[in-house]
Amino acid sequence: MSVGGLVLFGLVTEVVLPVWTVQEAGVASQVACASRCSQHDACGGFQWNSSSCFLVVVASVPGAVNGAMTNAFRLNSYRTNYHLYEFPPPPGGIDPANALATCRNNSMDLVPYPVTLKDRASLSIRQTRRLFVDMIRASDGSYVTLSSGVPVPNTAIYGWMPGSPDGGIGRCIGMGGPDLLFFDFNCSYTTTNAGVICVYSTLQ
Repeated sequence: MSVGGLVLFGLVTEVVLPVWTVQEAGVASQVACASRCSQHDACGGFQWNSSSCFLVVVASVPGAVNGAMTNAFRLNSYRTNYHLYEFPPPPGGIDPANALATCRNNSMDLVPYPVTLKDRASLSIRQTRRLFVDMIRASDGSYVTLSSGVPVPNTAIYGWMPGSPDGGIGRCIGMGGPDLLFFDFNCSYTTTNAGVICVYSTLQ
């Protein structure tokens, strides 16, 4: 959908995990609900059900409630200069290398780690339980991008899923769960629980 002439949101169906939401009062239309989300510093999407506006946010937002939402409009904008694109979940599963190849074969890049609360809320709206991100653990224990080896600051990892990190055994990095936490795993690992989310630059 468009707000102010810009395509800001895309409809995501079959959202697989519960999301955190806050209900906005005094919203009279879908466009107004989208506008509220755009202005909220921790909103990554919304749902409008003809009379109520629910903003998809991160868990730390006061009053946020966790619950199922089968479909929602996701904010397309990611970081400062990217748009998100999610491919349908591969029926046979996928590994990080093929996820990266899928993005590159379509002139896109594998989604980088989220920077803002809006980024995190946006990625919570997805069709799979987990996703691969453009990050890998280097031999010295630091983190770099899987695609090009650019250093990633340790502060980018704001929380781990239970059992991660596993002491350096798993080098590839993904994110998952309703709170979008990081996990590490063997790079040859193929799973049906992870999807492919890519980004493309809006500055081209």
